[in-house]
Amino acid sequence: MTMTKKLIITLLLLISIAFVHCLAFHVEFEEFEPPQQEEQDVPRRILAVVLAVVPGAAQARDGRKSQRPRFLTSFKNWFQSNEGFVKILPKFTKRAPNLFRGIGNYRFALFEMEPNTFLVPHHLDADFVVIILQGQGVVEYVTDKTKESFQVTKGDVVRLPSGVTHFATNTNQTVPLRFAKIMVPVNNPGQFKDYFPARSQFQQSYFTGFSKEVLSASFNIPEELVGRVFFGSQQMGQGIMRRISPDQIKELTEGATSPSNKHKEKKSKHKDTNTKWNPFNIFKHDSVETYTNDFGHFHEAHPESFDQLQDLHISVAWVNMKQGSLFLPHYNSRTTFVTFVENGCARYEMASPYTSQGEKQQQQQLWPEQGGEEQEEDMSGQVHKIVSRVCKGDVFIIPAGHPVTLVSHDENFVSVGFGIHASNCTRTFLAGEENMLSNLDTVATKVTFSVGSKMAEKLFTSQNYSYFAPTTRSHQQTQEKREPSFQSIFSFAGF
Repeated sequence: MTMTKKLIITLLLLISIAFVHCLAFHVEFEEFEPPQQEEQDVPRRILAVVLAVVPGAAQARDGRKSQRPRFLTSFKNWFQSNEGFVKILPKFTKRAPNLFRGIGNYRFALFEMEPNTFLVPHHLDADFVVIILQGQGVVEYVTDKTKESFQVTKGDVVRLPSGVTHFATNTNQTVPLRFAKIMVPVNNPGQFKDYFPARSQFQQSYFTGFSKEVLSASFNIPEELVGRVFFGSQQMGQGIMRRISPDQIKELTEGATSPSNKHKEKKSKHKDTNTKWNPFNIFKHDSVETYTNDFGHFHEAHPESFDQLQDLHISVAWVNMKQGSLFLPHYNSRTTFVTFVENGCARYEMASPYTSQGEKQQQQQLWPEQGGEEQEEDMSGQVHKIVSRVCKGDVFIIPAGHPVTLVSHDENFVSVGFGIHASNCTRTFLAGEENMLSNLDTVATKVTFSVGSKMAEKLFTSQNYSYFAPTTRSHQQTQEKREPSFQSIFSFAGF
């Protein structure tokens, strides 16, 4: 009898313990189970890969959260001092290795030099293109055969090949000189190095890679002087950007040529290769493609029209949108744009058929046999809506073939872009007076979109504006069609 009671008590205890464990597991499961709607929305917008300086959540106009914190990456401070800074983005493939594999060899950097400062001579193992965002200055390059210096200002585009030693001076006494740079490394894909002939606080001279004996014989100077110039300790505060006197600025600017006054290229069979390095202004050059009306302006320099960009297959673009305007939906056939926001904020919307990294990981967990180095194309036909608010200092990517639009609400929006793989590219607008869908036959429109004859005729022909349009239909209806004024064009371009 005693044994029976003990067994009954033991059995009751085991049942109680099992019930408590089950209850605890159920509570824990309910407490940490994420909301299904939020988890479904996250991977769909992760492909936007907006690269920004300061991460933060933002609200789209329709009330939905813009997916920013989960896919933002920051600039790296490569150099920073009282004289200015250099910020570099990580490789584009870091966040989206599959979608951005085609631009994995390109890097983006942002420079800012305070007034009366000097960026010391150096060269890179990378070709690069620069666009001036703000201020005025002088850029000079030197080779063993020649040297040339150019005055640069807002909108000027400068190209320098790999290995060319160059330096820059901010000649303005009040405004910082700011410029963006796209680089194409030549040694290691996606990786580049700077080479400085003189030492600084954080950079060694490349001459330290040689022995003092070799340097003494090479320059025909005493080894003591070699040690003092190339190997000695550098004073604190002497970085790659340095303050200089007005007299030094005056001396550096003597002989500098303005791009607009530079002699035109010689039309001969033996063209001077140095003309490839001549800057040009994206607002003033006749060969720049321009879309413009009262709501926005778009300027793009194509590689087919500029020798400076031809061998790199890079284009340079500048967008200026009026407050309350819309850059009509469009896509680029071959070009992927790396776009930097210079001023204002806008809502960025893009349609993408690509599956995000998060969704791929979930699929591999559900169907491990489908995993592997190479994934088959996603044939689901699902389109992911990518929405984000982009503001001054942000960088966002527009992949080739992806329909995209920008909506400026609170203030004028200005951005600059570098187009990668830009040769033989066409831009196709999906809305506006000159849109591709308006060229469909009426029967094709009826069958494709399942609409009647009258709707088929009006569906893609009701927009009175091309390229840029107001965001409200009431404003469109009250506006009369008219050619853009020269005054509005020059005001948007910054003149």
